[in-house]
Amino acid sequence: MFLISVLFTGFFILCLLGVPIAFSLALSAMVTGLLAGISPLVVVQNMFTGVDSYTLLAVPLFMLVGEIMDKGSITERLVVFSRSLVGHIRGGLGHVTVFANMLMSGISGSGTADAAALGSILIPAMKKEGYPSEMAVAVNASAATMGPIIPPSIIMVVYGAYGGVSIAGLFLGGALPGIIVGITLMLVIYFWATAKKFPTTARATMKQVFTSFWDSIWALLVPFIIVFGIIGGLFTATESAMIAVVYSLLVSVFIYRTLNWRISYEAFKKSLVALANPLLAVAGAGAFGYIMAYLQVPNLIVDLAGPVTDSTYATLIFIAVLYLVLGTFMDAIPAVVIFLPVVQKMIAEAGLNPVHVGVLVTVVLCFGFLTPPYGLTLLLSAGIGNVPVLKVVRTLVPFYLVMLLVIAILIFLPDVVLFLPRLLVPTAVGG
Repeated sequence: MFLISVLFTGFFILCLLGVPIAFSLALSAMVTGLLAGISPLVVVQNMFTGVDSYTLLAVPLFMLVGEIMDKGSITERLVVFSRSLVGHIRGGLGHVTVFANMLMSGISGSGTADAAALGSILIPAMKKEGYPSEMAVAVNASAATMGPIIPPSIIMVVYGAYGGVSIAGLFLGGALPGIIVGITLMLVIYFWATAKKFPTTARATMKQVFTSFWDSIWALLVPFIIVFGIIGGLFTATESAMIAVVYSLLVSVFIYRTLNWRISYEAFKKSLVALANPLLAVAGAGAFGYIMAYLQVPNLIVDLAGPVTDSTYATLIFIAVLYLVLGTFMDAIPAVVIFLPVVQKMIAEAGLNPVHVGVLVTVVLCFGFLTPPYGLTLLLSAGIGNVPVLKVVRTLVPFYLVMLLVIAILIFLPDVVLFLPRLLVPTAVGG
């Protein structure tokens, strides 16, 4: 018990001192390992083992796809198409922000990438349309949470790679929950805009809708190539990500003609820099997870949970609360890697479906994107809108409530997650 206390206390102290998560994980694991008589070489070896995964190659590739799409001005095309479909609804650009994020989610797989790419365009536009600054920021931050829920998803790739869970099943399982999140966010915006008596705008003509659709069709094909290629057995998640990179480069260079060598270099460089943080965190989490396993922390937590695992709903609520807390203070990827052994043991004890739990964990961690101090889409959006974070948090309350409602739906109605995987890849969910 002493060593477990050293492990977790050391980690939290380092985090409070402002040490980056990746180094906090690695240092606390190293110190605990030394006290336990474990060679530092073994700890370092587990750091390398943590990132030595073929499936994890999909993570930087999906990040690169999103960056190419952004640099290739495809983001603007998706915004124009979204506006032609939902811009006439009361609340205007708020709905456009949500819908555009749904489309971008099918390309980038990252909430932070979507928050930055679309927020830089739509937050200033919403403010110009009459949105209070804090509401514009809240809408963008909330909409970006769909990035890792709607396939493809970087969090799901990590969960599937470390948990041995079908990535095709996870991708399909996230589709309906992602759409539900989008609809509920749009309902919040509609009721808010109605209460504020926001004016409506003219509906786009069919010609305008078709023109904007045709202009963005090459970008809209990306999620279909990725998802249906995987479920059709044509290629793995990593191969699909590579194909998506090549496809997005060809579209941006030869069809849209918006990329040149200089812009392409910037896209690759920005992706590599952005990649460093999550993969360093995965390496640190690999060492931390090894020490946890050595100290039998997963068994201890399951034993402490006791009767919880006798009920499927109680187990799901326990897992949801665990990741709600973790998502508030920690990046999603190390949270998945570190505590996945605990979750897997609880899944086995309670007889739960791994795909169902994987999607639930993803949605709960996306809720953490909105909660300080580590809410990444909140911090990014607040920075773009130049609004104090605490001022935005008050505005986010109705968005928090609908996100919690979606989490409750996933806990008590697992078929919302499992319907599409059972229909299209039944072997991924056990029939």
